[in-house]
Amino acid sequence: MPEAEHIVVIGAMGSGKTTLGEGLAGALSRPFHDSDRSIESRTGRSGREIAETDGVDALHRLETEVLIDSLSVEQPAVIAAAASVIEEPDVRDDLAGAFCVWVTADPRILAERSARGSHRRAVRQSEHLENRDRLFREVADVVVDTGDRSVEESVALVLDVLQDEDK
Repeated sequence: MPEAEHIVVIGAMGSGKTTLGEGLAGALSRPFHDSDRSIESRTGRSGREIAETDGVDALHRLETEVLIDSLSVEQPAVIAAAASVIEEPDVRDDLAGAFCVWVTADPRILAERSARGSHRRAVRQSEHLENRDRLFREVADVVVDTGDRSVEESVALVLDVLQDEDK
């Protein structure tokens, strides 16, 4: 992985994108950009609030905008992207210039994790998993199942892959 490349953490809601992204950013001494935090900073509202008041399509457009903005920053960063962005063909093209880490877990674990936190909107994981999983697989450079791994183990796995890429 070239040093100038962004690392984008992708995956379903509740997969652990933020947690893994923070761990990678710390280990690599890189800035961390999180979709949910960027949206809240930009709008003063959570994704759940935006979906409830402006609609899901408006939220998805905003999620795409914050990812594109993060990818346009020159300094290499670790970016946790919203799950919906993978559905946009232009975004998938943009992700070709980044190292993508697909974070996944058993659907039951995803559902349990997604139910936590007031920033997430209520959604049945099964609504998107099959279609999005195919798209995540398309862009992923590495897959990390966080269902039975600690954060430290997940970070170490990605760092090992990155080190192998450098060889």
